[in-house]
Amino acid sequence: MIAVVTGASSGIGAEFCRALDGEGLDSIWIIARRADRLEALASELSTPCVVIHADLTDRKQLSELVGRIGSSGERVDYLVNCAGVGRFGETWELSSEETLSMIDLNVSALTEMCRGCIPRMESGSRIINVCSASAYLPLERLNVYSATKAYVRAFCNALGRELKTRGITVLEVSPGWVETDFIPLSRSTGDVPETVFKHTVKARDVAVRAIADAKHGRKRSICGAYNRLQVFVCTHMPRMASYVWGRSLL
Repeated sequence: MIAVVTGASSGIGAEFCRALDGEGLDSIWIIARRADRLEALASELSTPCVVIHADLTDRKQLSELVGRIGSSGERVDYLVNCAGVGRFGETWELSSEETLSMIDLNVSALTEMCRGCIPRMESGSRIINVCSASAYLPLERLNVYSATKAYVRAFCNALGRELKTRGITVLEVSPGWVETDFIPLSRSTGDVPETVFKHTVKARDVAVRAIADAKHGRKRSICGAYNRLQVFVCTHMPRMASYVWGRSLL
C-alpha cells in the first residue's frame, strides 16, 4: 500500500507526509518541483519514500507520472492532491502564464491524478483534495484562484458519489489562510492588506484533521472555527457572505 502526495516539498503537502508517516504504508510517493526539499523530507520520514521531481503543469511530465503509478502494481491507499498555486491581482492584470498555471495545476493536474490513481485503488482507499474556503465565494482580485477551487469543490462532491459503490472516499479539505509560503509571497507584492491574513491556521493542524476526517469517511474537512463559520455562512447565507467577505479576500 502506498500514499501519493503532490505538492509535498513544503506547507500542507509536507505536513500530510509527516502525518502519514507511521500509518503502516509500504511507501510514500512524494511529488513536487523542488528536488532538494523532497530529499530533505524523505530523510526525516521513517516510511520509505519514492522521490519524484516533476512539474505537474507540464502535460508530458504529468502523463509520465500517471503512467508510472498505473504500471507500478501498487495499491494506492491515499492520494493527497496538495499541489496548487494562487496569484492576487485584477483578472486582466495577471499574465497569461500566471493564469494558465493556476488552471493547469489546480484543476487539470488534480483531475488527472485522480483519474490515473483510481484504477489502482480498492475499497478503503482515500482521496484527499486540498480545496479552499475561497471555493464558496467568488473573490475580487483572487478571481481565477477561487474559480479553480470552486471546480475542486464540485469535482469532489460528484466524484465521491461516483466512487461510493467502490468503497473509495473523497475528502474536500477547505481551510482559509494557512501558514505556508503563500502568505509571505503574497505580502511581497505590496498590494495585499495585512488584515487579509488575520485568521490563519497551521499546516500541521490542517493535515492531521484531514486524515482523521478521511478515516471517518467525511466529505469535507475544515480546520479552524473562523473558517468553519465562513463556509457555513457562504453555504447558507451567500448574500451576507458576499457583503462581509467578498471584497476582503476572505
